[in-house]
Amino acid sequence: MPGNMLLGSIQISGEHLSTVEVRDICDSLKNNSTRLLSLRGCKIDDEDFGPLATAIGESKSIVQLNLNLGVVSDISRARLLGEALTRNRSLNSLFLHGSPLGDDGLTVLIPSLSTHPFLTSLDLGDCRLGDGSIKLISTLLPPDGARQGIHDLTLSANPAITARGWAQLSVALSSSSTIRTLCLDYNSIGDYGAGMLAVVVAGSRTLEVLDLEGTGMTEFGGQVFLDLVQNYPVTLKQLVLCENGVSEETQQQVNSCLSVNTEDTAQEEAAPAEPGPSTSGIPRRSHDRDTAAAAVEA
Repeated sequence: MPGNMLLGSIQISGEHLSTVEVRDICDSLKNNSTRLLSLRGCKIDDEDFGPLATAIGESKSIVQLNLNLGVVSDISRARLLGEALTRNRSLNSLFLHGSPLGDDGLTVLIPSLSTHPFLTSLDLGDCRLGDGSIKLISTLLPPDGARQGIHDLTLSANPAITARGWAQLSVALSSSSTIRTLCLDYNSIGDYGAGMLAVVVAGSRTLEVLDLEGTGMTEFGGQVFLDLVQNYPVTLKQLVLCENGVSEETQQQVNSCLSVNTEDTAQEEAAPAEPGPSTSGIPRRSHDRDTAAAAVEA
């Protein structure tokens, strides 16, 4: 089989996969021996995509699925993928960058995405989405009792989304999301959208990375973010403003403020906690805050 196959990983790029090769991938998925499946830019015949989707749905081991660059090429494939995700309960990362989904294709996928218990990373960049898709995506953001909510979201290069869509996304993000990484580069956001996103940054206690490269922002928008990071406490560690009308000086000042914030946070986390009084006579034990994350990744 072409590409790179490691233990628990199948990574193939830009190949036309034969029926035999797809069958081998399906067997690996059904045997629960694959954690990562990446078929970026691969061509898969229609008669083979259905069995592949079925195997994805049956797999109990897959945690990351990369079908970037047109693998999900039409709404019928989106429907098959949606049916697979309805059955799957192991996936936490789904990458569909460069898939011609449009609002109709995402509408087909949303029911399965909104009920998936562990999906936390979603890439829908360059998927020809519009404002209708933003309304659907907004329903995925907040965690509830049945799912964790989206932590990492990519919506790069969807220029059909208007100011109305970005306003709706900003409201959803400000409401109850636990977003950590938000990539909105190469969209028509401008200073108006940047102002709304600045409010999101100000109110978020989880957002660490915001990518606004090439979004039509001017120096005015850059100054809004500079005022924010200079005067208000934020969790943001990285803000990408390049390829906009924002001066190099303003970008450097923003980066400098974020660097100081990151260093201060690191020092606070490294500082030993002050032990409180123990009324039981038993020494206090510090909790391992990474235990839950390690369990999920294991």
